[in-house]
Amino acid sequence: MVLEVCSAPAPTAPPVACAEFLPVLAIAVRRRPVSRRVLLTVLGLCAFIYAFTHWFLWPVRISGESMAPNYEDGQPTVINRLAYLAHNPQRGDVVGLHVGNEFYLKRIIGLPGERIEFHRDTVVVNGRPLKEPYPVRPLLWKLAPMLLGENDYYVMGDNRAMSKLGPVPREKIIGKSLF
Repeated sequence: MVLEVCSAPAPTAPPVACAEFLPVLAIAVRRRPVSRRVLLTVLGLCAFIYAFTHWFLWPVRISGESMAPNYEDGQPTVINRLAYLAHNPQRGDVVGLHVGNEFYLKRIIGLPGERIEFHRDTVVVNGRPLKEPYPVRPLLWKLAPMLLGENDYYVMGDNRAMSKLGPVPREKIIGKSLF
């Protein structure tokens, strides 16, 4: 039931019909409180989304030029922290690393047990030049050859002139970049 209430208009105001107030009053009368079940469902969904985006898909922002030209300074990306539960990281994967108090985004160029060498602007893996289908900026200095351990991955940025990290243990790799 809708109450029909009219007030007398002010002497200077134009007359107002009672019918203009009916939709507003009808909405106010029909409004019911949100049920506990709906509220708990919405709160549960929000908690799930928060947990998923902070523990499984980790949003990060690129800082620096070490991954240029493929990832630019300030560009957002997402690290998939579940990517390596079923299989090991592969050559060419862009991964998030946690080394000390720093977080890095680098590309895997050497796998466990491989011999890594650098000849001018070419990476040599086990005596063969590494074919890199993604654009890289060349390495300008010379690095000594290195044999990786059974749990080590060799990582570098795509901008080889600005980036050098080297071998990192598997447990330092957080996950794989999605973009």
